[in-house]
Amino acid sequence: MKKLISIALAAAMLAAVSVPSFAANPITKETDNTGTAIVKTSTKTGPDSPEDDAVKYTVTIPADTTIYWGTEETDLTGFTAESHLKYGQKLKITVAGTGSMKLAEDSNETLSYTLSGDTAFEASSPVINPAKDLALKVTVPADAWNNAIVGEYSDTLTFTVNAD
Repeated sequence: MKKLISIALAAAMLAAVSVPSFAANPITKETDNTGTAIVKTSTKTGPDSPEDDAVKYTVTIPADTTIYWGTEETDLTGFTAESHLKYGQKLKITVAGTGSMKLAEDSNETLSYTLSGDTAFEASSPVINPAKDLALKVTVPADAWNNAIVGEYSDTLTFTVNAD
């Protein structure tokens, strides 16, 4: 009986080994060895920066300016603008004054003047780089000088900047 069991067991083992295995046909895809990747910029200057912190502009305005007695035209130097804005935005700057400087000792005494140059500047594109020199001039007519009390007159100019 041992012989019979050993023959049956050997036959079972041979049957198990001889079972053919079938593999699926391999899938092959021909390629031209190219691919695509999207590279894009961010409006942040770093991974931990707030959104849109790359949007910026700098407007430098003239400091206190002295107009020498009897001078009809005085350039206000140091007026510049630089910008790095989003698509569709433009830098706009307006400059305004009262048109009348007041005497330090008596505000009822005035000296009239006009502003000229880039008093209403609008950039032609979102980017101004390098900084653009803007012109600003104060004109005091000769007649105003001739009728003014000698003294120190002053007025404040207001610069308004928008990035729309």
